Amino acid sequence: MPEVRRIVPEKWKEWKEACLEYRCMCKPWIIMFAVYVIGISAILRANFNYRDDLMRVFNGQGGWENYGRYISCFLSWFIHVDTYLTDVSPLPQILAAVFMAAAAVTVWYIFSKDKHFTFGNLAALVPLGLSPYFLQCFSYKYDSPYMALSILVSVIPLLFWKDGYRKYFCIAAAGTLAMCLSYQASSGIFPMLVALVCLKNWNSGDKIQETLKFALYSAGGYVLGMAFFKIFLMPQADTYVSTSLPGIREFFPVVARNFVTYFHYVVKDFKIGWLALIFLLCLGFLFVMVRESSRKWLAAFSMSGIILLIMVMFSFGLYPIFSQPLFAPRAMYGFGIFVALVGTVVSTAEKAYLAKVPYILLAWCFFVFSFTYGNALREQQDYANFRLEAVVNDLNSLDIMMDGKEKKMQLIGSIGHAPVVKNMLKHNRILKRLVPTQFQAEQKPEEWKFYHNYGLKKVKRNRHKKTGEYYQKMNLPMLKDTMYHTIRGKDGRILIELK
Repeated sequence: MPEVRRIVPEKWKEWKEACLEYRCMCKPWIIMFAVYVIGISAILRANFNYRDDLMRVFNGQGGWENYGRYISCFLSWFIHVDTYLTDVSPLPQILAAVFMAAAAVTVWYIFSKDKHFTFGNLAALVPLGLSPYFLQCFSYKYDSPYMALSILVSVIPLLFWKDGYRKYFCIAAAGTLAMCLSYQASSGIFPMLVALVCLKNWNSGDKIQETLKFALYSAGGYVLGMAFFKIFLMPQADTYVSTSLPGIREFFPVVARNFVTYFHYVVKDFKIGWLALIFLLCLGFLFVMVRESSRKWLAAFSMSGIILLIMVMFSFGLYPIFSQPLFAPRAMYGFGIFVALVGTVVSTAEKAYLAKVPYILLAWCFFVFSFTYGNALREQQDYANFRLEAVVNDLNSLDIMMDGKEKKMQLIGSIGHAPVVKNMLKHNRILKRLVPTQFQAEQKPEEWKFYHNYGLKKVKRNRHKKTGEYYQKMNLPMLKDTMYHTIRGKDGRILIELK
């Protein structure tokens, strides 16, 4: 008993000291949470059922276990208070903001010297949660908290790297595994952080052996977590993304092609002004690293450049090594985190005022764009509802729909983007990839609302890619023709051509 009494107070003292140490993170967390919630307020107001949300709102099923996202499945039962997942938005998106704010403050804490949170630190962390790519993640009513959680569990291990390598190794492995079980697009965040910490340590004069030891323990924990997931928990996926690796001969050409595609999307998606600010931010980062380095300037410059290259390569996670990676914006938010990490390091430097201007301007650009994007979603939803209801009303007026027989229906074409959104696309090209049309042929999420939300009687979807029946080649007689669509049909077959 005396032994137990002695141990408990000691442990309690350790926990109390840890809580006091991290108390300085509370106020920054509240600030970042407020910034992120305000930034996504237009998305919340739009109340947009984003892609897979269309199906989940109707059938209440998550389906994340198909991709090994078991934490997402488990936590969803608590968030929705049921195994049938009803629409509880905006609660999931607010929880996502909670997790992203915690991840942002953790990043700041890792690199901050005096633990004093400034406006510059805030601005540097804005791209972490409000980059155009992660805004797509915030758009998902069901997925968003687990996407954000994967980022949080990726950065938390770095809080413990000074607490002993064994403890850090275990936490790194656990964090990597938790990331894989929530959302695998975050697979490059931990390596980016480790590379940056290695650079900071080496730059400040730490022994190379100590820096290498930290890197090896980090890599070991990361590989262990990845290997455990790959061997025991990861299901094989060969759908719109493939988890298979290319053969030995094709490996390097495939990986190189994938990287070229990712960078092509970044250059195509981002405005020239954004890219210029990111380039200037990287130059400012090199300047700060060389100025603060205890090494020779050429060595500091070269090493900083190498780390920048490593970080930007890892910003797309492990997707580039897959045979068929995911190029959707929601898989590329690591690039925004790369920008936030570089900006955070610059923001914690003394003076270097010119180097801090790019990330402040970039933060304002991303913050303003978040409202543009949210309002574009609202315009697109209004337009899609109008087009959907027009088709349903015209179907309801046709005699063929009243004969009591089952109809097989096909859609061709797309409503495209709303006229207002089309005008936005001229100045914000990334909106073309971010704003779904919500009514498009042969796109399962896009068609779902039409076939399921309007109570169409005795109507069965006939997907020509599966059945091989192409109604547009059958010369079906025209039943209704408007400026928005044409309806053809005969003998239980109905073809809707969207214009």
